[in-house]
Amino acid sequence: MNLNFIKHFLAVYDFGSVTKAADHLNITQPSMSSAIKKFEESYGQPLFLKVGRSLEPTDAAHSLAYQVRPIMEQLVLALESPRRLIISAPEIVLQSLPDMDDALLTESPAVEYQMLDKIRSGEVDILIDDITVTDYTFVSESLGKLDIAFACRCDHPSITGNSLSLEQFNQAEHVMLKLKNENMGAFETRPDEIFERNIVREVSGPSNLLLSVRHTDAICIVAESMFGLAQELGLKVLESPFPLQPYEIKLIYHRRNISNKTHQYVREQIKARLSELHQ
Repeated sequence: MNLNFIKHFLAVYDFGSVTKAADHLNITQPSMSSAIKKFEESYGQPLFLKVGRSLEPTDAAHSLAYQVRPIMEQLVLALESPRRLIISAPEIVLQSLPDMDDALLTESPAVEYQMLDKIRSGEVDILIDDITVTDYTFVSESLGKLDIAFACRCDHPSITGNSLSLEQFNQAEHVMLKLKNENMGAFETRPDEIFERNIVREVSGPSNLLLSVRHTDAICIVAESMFGLAQELGLKVLESPFPLQPYEIKLIYHRRNISNKTHQYVREQIKARLSELHQ
């Protein structure tokens, strides 16, 4: 059997689209369609069914992918030079991750579908975020939740304790994250679900929230992973006057990497480090 056909099959299986699979392998769409048709003929069973604009794998395709993927992965590992895995995560998670010899840490952009496409293509190996993923080609593991609180400067003239009253919340000026789109999955959105805020400034990242309230009377929201940084900047963490939804941390990666030894090792390092936040 032609190994290229298996490579083409796995690409369509992962992307659910002949066009996207062809782009990923740098071949034309007709060439990809022809390869899949020939592979189905040689295999003796249909492997994909058209549902709307997508191709849905048949039971035979699921079974075949399960059998041939480990073989293809071993071939790739044998022929390619070792590389560092790419881990993408928002700033509030990056603050808690250690440097790793086998991985490069990068800050994830706001757009969810872009990140999932990058995982499909292999451009990103692991995504750590709070997004919900329903696509069967991805594995999503919950790693726990980050508590959320507020922060202000230690010498704030009207907030003297370590908790924030509802009256103080309503009277305070707020600095908030500039949300780029609804898929951002940002912890910043939580208070807006309950109360309106007197927003005086919008900034581009969680650390900029802390820097912006450092020398003003404004307050901001802060995740548990950045409590230490807040205190280093001369801020105090304030208990919220109302319940705040925690930020759930999820480890998201492609199913093809479940058994990859390097991938497994890096995942365990991430889990071990993030579990320390909850001890």
